[in-house]
Parts: sequence; structure tokens; C-alpha cells
Amino acid sequence: MADPTLPGPDMRVARQEHPVAEPGRAAALLKSIPDDSAALARLRGRHVISSADFDAPLLRQVMRLAARYEVGELQGTHPMGSKVLSNLFMDRSQCPGRLAFNAAWLRLGGSLLDFEGTVEQIMGRRYAPEEIAELCSSYADVVVLRTGDSETFDDMLPRFRLPVINAGDGTRDYPAHGMADLYTLFKWRPALLAEDPPADQRLTVAIIGDPSRTRTIRSFLRMLAYFPKAVERVVIMQRLEHAFAAGQREELEAAGLRIQIIGDLLPTATDMELARKLIPEVDLMYVHPLQVVHVSRLRILESIALFKPEAMVLSPDMQNEEAAHLLNDSPHNGYFPQVRGSVFVRMAVFAAVVG
Repeated sequence: MADPTLPGPDMRVARQEHPVAEPGRAAALLKSIPDDSAALARLRGRHVISSADFDAPLLRQVMRLAARYEVGELQGTHPMGSKVLSNLFMDRSQCPGRLAFNAAWLRLGGSLLDFEGTVEQIMGRRYAPEEIAELCSSYADVVVLRTGDSETFDDMLPRFRLPVINAGDGTRDYPAHGMADLYTLFKWRPALLAEDPPADQRLTVAIIGDPSRTRTIRSFLRMLAYFPKAVERVVIMQRLEHAFAAGQREELEAAGLRIQIIGDLLPTATDMELARKLIPEVDLMYVHPLQVVHVSRLRILESIALFKPEAMVLSPDMQNEEAAHLLNDSPHNGYFPQVRGSVFVRMAVFAAVVG
């Protein structure tokens, strides 16, 4: 052999990412959150169904435990040893969230009973909801449940005899994803967790998507509303006939979020006029289009050039291929760090619920 050195993975990250990806961010977040085990104990043996079931003290502790896992403080502990997770995605979803739940559970030492290969047979044979719930309750210690609509989720939930974690119930909610979004933001700016965050740390958040029908946006906004002083304002960047479901905006504003809609702010402006006006003020761009958006490369480049140097883009599902190629290797890419951090958030949720 001319070179006895075998090839191996290159651990150097060739691409750029948002500064939240820097080593030490999780440690800084952990240092900023005092331990309150009593708050976290509230999750023990309980469902994780709705973002509305949380509050700021509990979310802080979930993020604190996630940070402990990320920095390696609990490395080598396997609290889920001999325990089994039933992964039940009833909407035939192949979303990355499924992989994050699986990875989190396996990292905790648990075994996985993944229904992926049998959902088609279960649904094709028209199993009654009681039968499906009984399979999970008999074989596992916790179930991750995802359904294509909220009615199916609500019908199945009472039939389980074990804790259920909501991985998406139609258009309504996805609390684990909302927590992962917050974890990314607070790793970036731990000062936002203070009772009165510094004015220069507070976020101007722009939403591209439909808050009324997109569960990730709904969950993110509801979770964000537990920390209203961390937010300067939220701007809905799409022209939607009904940007919010009945009572949704009122609930968020009652919690302290300041919400603006571009149709009210700049009713006659063109898309690029909007971009030039609003993007330079944005700290966080949260992007979730409901369908592929065809925008020219030049238009995307012009919009990206307007970002603040440390502005972050988060996206539950990058559906614009051209935009993704341009943002994947940029200092605005916060969705890759979010994907990595989401595993630690799910580990924290599992550990708190199952223990």
C-alpha cells in the first residue's frame, strides 16, 4: 500500500451555517437556566399533546435538559434501557421528524417498535382504533402518534393506556417541533430567557406561511408567546385572506405578542418593495410555504442580500429548491442546527415523560 492511512470521514464542516451552530452555544444556554426539577416532574407519565399545555418554567426545564444531553453531561446514561417506543405515524408520513424521534429514543437506550411497515396493512384491514391502541399499549411504554387530521387524533387518544406524544395532528399542533424551534433560538440568544431581555437582543420575527393551517407555525407561535418579552414583533409576510384561525390571533396578542400583517402594513406594495422594507429589520425568518414557490434565482439572491449579518432562517420543510441551495451554505442557515438540536429536545421530552 502506498498510503497505509485508510480514508475516513472529514469532520471539518465545509458549509457555512448560522452562528448558533458554534460549539459552546448549548453550554451557554445550560448555564443561563437554573435547575427546577419540580417543574420538569410535571411531565412524568403525562401526554405531550398541545403547546397550550406548557408554560415558560416547564419549557425552560425541557431546554435545560436538552442542553445537558447536547453538551454530553449525561453521556453514557440509558434511562430507556428495556423500554419500548411505539412509533405510529397514521398519515403514512416520511417526514424527518420521524427520524428525530427514533434517533432520540435509541440514543436513550430504548428499543423501537416502528409501525412503518405495518401501517398500510393495519389501515387496509380496517382495524378499529381500539385494536391499534391496544397493540401499542400492550407492547410499548410510550407512543409517538401522528395523524392526518385532528379528529382521528382526538378519537384515538383516550384509547391508549400509556403516554402519547403528539407528532402532528392534522393542521392543529406539533409541540415537539415548537420546542425544538425555541431551543435553537435560545441557544442563539440565551439573554432572551431573562425576565426583561435587553432591547438589542429581542427578535423581530417574520413568518412566511399560513398560521391558521400550518401546525409547525401554530406551535411555534404559541410556544413563542410564553416568552413575549423576547419578541419585538411578529410580521406575517404573506397576503392571506384569513391569516389566523378563529381566536388564534387574539390568544397570541393576549399573551403579549405584537402581531402585524403585511396587508395592513403595506397594502399596495409589491413583493420586492415588501422585501426591501421589512427584511433588513428581521432577525428571524420562519419559512413554511404550503406549496413549491417558483421565484427567480436573482430575486432570491436580492432578498438574501437584505438580511442582517446574523439573521437566522428557520424552515420546518424547505420546499423551494433554489432557495435551499442558496441558503444551505450561508451564515443564515439555522435549520441544519435546528435539525441536530431537535434530537436533544426529543430526548429531554422522552426522559421527562417516561423517566
